Amino acid sequence: MGIYGQMVRTELRLLSRDYGFLGLLFLLLFLMSFASWNTYYHLADKNKQLTVQLELVRQNDQLLISQIDSLNKGLATYEGQYTLPTSGVRLTYNNHRLSWIPSNAYALIAIGQGDLYSNYKKIVLYFNSSYERASSELISPIEQLFGQLDLAFVWTYLLPLIILLISFNILSSERETGRLKLIASQPIKVSTWLLIKISIRFFTLFSLLIIFTFALLSIFGVSIFQHPIEFGQLTILLFLYTAFWFILCFLVNLSGANSSRSLILLTSIWVLLVFLIPSFINQLGKELHPVPTRLEIINHHQEVYNEIESNLRQEMVALFRLHPDWSSDDPITKDMSNSTGWNINFLAKQYLAQLKHQPKAQEYEDKIDKRNQWFSQLRISSPAMIFQNALTELAGTSTRYHRSFLKQSQDYAHQYRQFVFKGLFTNHAFTSEEIKNLPEFVFDRQQIPSVFWPDALALIIYLIGIGIAILFLSKKSTRIIQK
Repeated sequence: MGIYGQMVRTELRLLSRDYGFLGLLFLLLFLMSFASWNTYYHLADKNKQLTVQLELVRQNDQLLISQIDSLNKGLATYEGQYTLPTSGVRLTYNNHRLSWIPSNAYALIAIGQGDLYSNYKKIVLYFNSSYERASSELISPIEQLFGQLDLAFVWTYLLPLIILLISFNILSSERETGRLKLIASQPIKVSTWLLIKISIRFFTLFSLLIIFTFALLSIFGVSIFQHPIEFGQLTILLFLYTAFWFILCFLVNLSGANSSRSLILLTSIWVLLVFLIPSFINQLGKELHPVPTRLEIINHHQEVYNEIESNLRQEMVALFRLHPDWSSDDPITKDMSNSTGWNINFLAKQYLAQLKHQPKAQEYEDKIDKRNQWFSQLRISSPAMIFQNALTELAGTSTRYHRSFLKQSQDYAHQYRQFVFKGLFTNHAFTSEEIKNLPEFVFDRQQIPSVFWPDALALIIYLIGIGIAILFLSKKSTRIIQK
């Protein structure tokens, strides 16, 4: 016990005087601070835009309610049906709805797809893409690996490099300076000596990493004590990913390679796991699961719309057969010379075109989902992909979250459209109470099952695999030392 304690004290003393080691730790903390600051202001800007849009919806609704009340009290008059605040035309064009993703508690750790897409979607009934699930959706989750600087980027890409730089030559430097034979003469196995030195570096870096992460999250407004489970999951992920790279360094050191070869080997593995494998999977996925271009989808929708326009009478009969509660004997709804009749005709064509276009659009969406599922399954090919996916899931900015949001937005748009169109097509006069109780969007996170444990288990399997290789090499460590 004495020799082990002495080794630990000596190693800690040496590390405290190692300016290269301390400099790399300082660099890591600086990058984490800058990444947190960048993500914080990115999220603040997103939330500011969302707040503006929500306030706009609220103001428009309040204005409509006050106008309806004024009309009912005889305090206001309107020249035509189109301008009446009680008309469904008003809800169709002037009072849009909003669907949005509320920020996760740990959104600060990963921007994810938020780098490319808005966190809200306008539901405007006269614009067809309001009903579509993914008018401009990112079709490859692998592309999430590249984007703005955030904590996920620092931890996934740069943390391994720092670990490699502080651990690649622990054993080889002793051999090259001639001190290894002296160490081997002590009553301790070289593999045990190496394990102690690696472990001290690991626990020093990991402890500092967790403490500083806790501080940064607290400073930038993350309620850690209200969400302790998520912080526990983040700690586990960081522990497993950091341990993977340290154990990999242990394995390379134990292999007996010199310093230059160890550095080349470790950096090659880093490039392979972090860049080459994700890029290869991305390209392979595009070949195996091709997705038609958006232009093809848009052209198909226009063709369907033109067909409906040329056979509108028969199509309208089919529409009212599909929605008998939309049919009305009110002459205003059938008179194309007034605004209500004209808008019913216009919106009916859009709605019918959307119905006929839906199978083609759904085929496109299914291909995207199939490709994304394929990418998700192959994330086990690289611990970097597993770790990055786990972080974006924890932050609520992953591909699955955005795909679910767009699907839920589509469902909400359909629900809202049914409500408004029924009133518009029957020339129903909307009341202020109906405006106050318009259908609201609520994002349901329960539709997105957690993948934390599968990701954590995959990282553990990687650790076990390297551990087996270390046990095999440790039996040959004496022979390697004596070379």
